[in-house]
Amino acid sequence: MECSCCGRQTSITADTIFEDSRIPLPCWFLAIYLVANDKGGVSATRLGKQLGVQRKSAALLLRKLRGSMGDRDEKLTLAGYIELDEAFLGGKSHSRTEGKSPFDGKVQVLVMVESENMKAGNLVLKVIPDTKIETLQEVAAQKVESDPPGQVFRTDALGRHHGLRSLGHYVNMTKMAKTELNTKMACLSLAISHLKRFFKGTYHHFCKLNIQSYLNEFCYRWNRRHLEKQIASHLITACVLHEADPAPTRKPRTTYLQAA
Repeated sequence: MECSCCGRQTSITADTIFEDSRIPLPCWFLAIYLVANDKGGVSATRLGKQLGVQRKSAALLLRKLRGSMGDRDEKLTLAGYIELDEAFLGGKSHSRTEGKSPFDGKVQVLVMVESENMKAGNLVLKVIPDTKIETLQEVAAQKVESDPPGQVFRTDALGRHHGLRSLGHYVNMTKMAKTELNTKMACLSLAISHLKRFFKGTYHHFCKLNIQSYLNEFCYRWNRRHLEKQIASHLITACVLHEADPAPTRKPRTTYLQAA
């Protein structure tokens, strides 16, 4: 389209993730439908075969869709009764025989999920560089409602979790065995088990640097599971509102981990 006064040209796809894409819009819409309605996630290889495009093109398409998903949930906050714990992704570790921590080399993810009458509500998954109190407080300050008198957290007896109290929240800390997590923090255990099945069943291996984008996709679909018939149209709206990606730059060498 061209303005008759100044001659400036623009396109209906300008300032969206569809801008400057060689993939036709009908192909984009089919990809959005497939990604939105596949609970297990879609790999770039399978999506490329379904769309009839190269794997590299399908991977770029998926990266843009996950960016839109993450941007849509950026301002999402949790409230009420919240279950919290850390998960470690990266497959089986053989470091115990070498005298190292079993979590050495894995990605640490902070998991927070609302528990509404023993039913899981909204979910937040955030990759964290460490498990220090300051890191936990920073994520909680961004993703948890701070309205007084604060929210109620249920966690295990790790000492760093008491740092949430300084943010005005109530923290119920109870020492639990692994077998007790499934009953005392059922919503959190359900989220973690589905997350690990999501990685292991679909991707087998995932990029350590881009794992947050996979978590964004999982959370987007989880938080809208009650909108099963409208989730594709919601994702199209997210893609339209998401700004166009900047020009690609050369990426550093990536590290791939085996899914847990």
